[in-house]
Amino acid sequence: MGEHAPVVSSRSVAGLTWLALAVGCVAAVVVFGELSTGALLAVGGTAALGAAVGVHRRAGAAARPVGRRGLPWLGWVAAGLLWEAVTLLDDDLPTVSDLGDPLLAAPPARAAATVVWLVAGAWLVTRPRTRPDRP
Repeated sequence: MGEHAPVVSSRSVAGLTWLALAVGCVAAVVVFGELSTGALLAVGGTAALGAAVGVHRRAGAAARPVGRRGLPWLGWVAAGLLWEAVTLLDDDLPTVSDLGDPLLAAPPARAAATVVWLVAGAWLVTRPRTRPDRP
């Protein structure tokens, strides 16, 4: 066989780096448990890194303007913010976190939720930077 070591592409290295980061984040959330400082730091650090990469890459710069397609999402976000504001005024109403706690109490559920969150973030970061040429 040859004397040369196999060449690893930078794309493979980047993919493995992100995979290691994701596995570390999921492990921290599962091990440290819900509402812990360790889980908060793992999720917050991963989010900050992902946001920095997205800003640096100008992720989504080629996406079409949202326009009226975003109105239903704006409605959902407004309803969520209104719910959280009302729960600040009335201690008897549960917050979104209170409603989600029973679902995320088991470590496998927390791990699955973290994976879904990471996949959504990866999709946002890998959105195209430039528009493809139109025929």
